[in-house]
Amino acid sequence: MIGTLLLALCLSQAGNPPPPPDENPFVLNEAMKAFLDSNIDRSADSLQQLRTLVYMVFQKNALHFTYQPATRTAIETFDNHGGNCVSFTFLLIAMARYIGLDARFREVDIVPIWSEVGNITSVDGHADVEVRIGTQAYLVDLFPSVYTVQLGGRTVSDERAIAHFWNNRGAERLVENRPREAIACFRKALEIDPTAAFAWANLGVAETAVDDYEEAVLCYQKALRIDKKESIAMSNLASLYEHMGRLQDARRYEEEVRKFNDKNPYYHFNLGLKAYQSGQYKESVEQLQAALKLKSTDHNFYWAMARAYVRLGDLEKARQSIKQALKNAPDEDWKVRYNQKLDWLSARLSER
Repeated sequence: MIGTLLLALCLSQAGNPPPPPDENPFVLNEAMKAFLDSNIDRSADSLQQLRTLVYMVFQKNALHFTYQPATRTAIETFDNHGGNCVSFTFLLIAMARYIGLDARFREVDIVPIWSEVGNITSVDGHADVEVRIGTQAYLVDLFPSVYTVQLGGRTVSDERAIAHFWNNRGAERLVENRPREAIACFRKALEIDPTAAFAWANLGVAETAVDDYEEAVLCYQKALRIDKKESIAMSNLASLYEHMGRLQDARRYEEEVRKFNDKNPYYHFNLGLKAYQSGQYKESVEQLQAALKLKSTDHNFYWAMARAYVRLGDLEKARQSIKQALKNAPDEDWKVRYNQKLDWLSARLSER
């Protein structure tokens, strides 16, 4: 999980916990080095070593990594045979560097995902690993495969990567209703990378949770100075100003959020998905049309539109949507999937 938490009020904790230890999530221990020394053929070429490493990480009779909802260091991930996407990146990068590969942490641009745990709503992100071999870059994700890098992400410094580590740890403490520990983690992230707008925004949530509203305001404002498009900080600031009785300021930021959302295709896409899930298929189509007006090249929008049209019984419009999804498909796997859907729709239409 890499994400920014929406405003949520938690119970306050008494006392200030000690600062988090200076953990380096990239460090290996002797057991990990022995695992690599016994499984990686150093005489093989670099790409073969990378493929073997990925295979051994997921192999059932080797490490057998599985997804687990926890942010861990490379050592903790190795010992527990799993973790979340951030845990995986630290494990893979640490191991790859040990065998001499140029591995880097990569922030991945994905469709925003809103999730709720208890009274915390978060916007989740994703991370993976880029390995550079000669003039080629390879992407390693949570799934056991290696393929060339696509658009939609960026490699970042180790400092930014470690900031994500502490940001995630802070988010987990908030979900566990331990806001003061969360504050310590977010401040650790910002000590390492003061430009991490997402950590400033999350620190604002944690400060709100312990009723330090003025400090929360400063955190949100800092996030927006770093990234004026940090919409979650805008939204949280509007809600906080409302709670503080600063209604004029609240209205100002609410308007900024509205303008941002109106221009954000993924905001409308998520509204379309929510409408679909609640059975409001006409509303779903309207929101997806709004998304397509802003970005007409995302195959996910057309695929979601097709599903809504099927529910409305308009198979011809569903077929036209699938054709557009096929036209904008990012790879052969999606093209195969969309061609199968077209065949199914064509068969249904021919029966009429």
